[in-house]
Amino acid sequence: MSDETMTTGQAGKRWQGGRLPRAEVDRRIDRLLDIALEEFALTGFGGTSLDRLVERSGVSKTTIYRRFGSKEGLFTALIHRSMEAVRSGLWALELDVADPLGTIERFVATYTEVAICRPMGRTLLQIAVAERRDFPHLGAMLLANAYEGFRPISDYFERLMTDGVLRPGDPQDAAFDLQGLITQGFRVMVDDIGFVHREGRAREIAGRFLRGWS
Repeated sequence: MSDETMTTGQAGKRWQGGRLPRAEVDRRIDRLLDIALEEFALTGFGGTSLDRLVERSGVSKTTIYRRFGSKEGLFTALIHRSMEAVRSGLWALELDVADPLGTIERFVATYTEVAICRPMGRTLLQIAVAERRDFPHLGAMLLANAYEGFRPISDYFERLMTDGVLRPGDPQDAAFDLQGLITQGFRVMVDDIGFVHREGRAREIAGRFLRGWS
């Protein structure tokens, strides 16, 4: 079944007006991805059924296979959607080598908002952790995208290392050390993440990072 004959959702009605407008196709695909994230979170990656996705979204199985190839393809699309939001926020930052403390503080504040406080990223990570034994490639996919998402700050750290502001090392390791300070590891997975909004936290983390890497 083509995109032009996708059903409209739980009502199961077919489009009666000929070829679907591109905006409507995109809307339905976005809705499918929202539903896929819900199903992955509720039933796990292994427990999610394409038939259930078809039933809830009204998008045909043929269209899902053509667009995404598999459940892995849907998960990959969700990762890309989440990382696009992260990248758009982080790449827009001004990375000032003359002001490391202020720059890292801005990075911490922005990363907190776009990567931690948005539920999609946390949900994908929780799914990957829960399914690690049976589907280890899900975590590997997230990690590969995380490397790309951190490239602006790791490139910045490389410049600071070259200038002698930070001690020599792997800039990507430094970026993930900073990420660990921001998320506090396990805590961001199980606690009320309101703690990440504590006043002054971004600057405190920036200072702790600089003390550790200077």
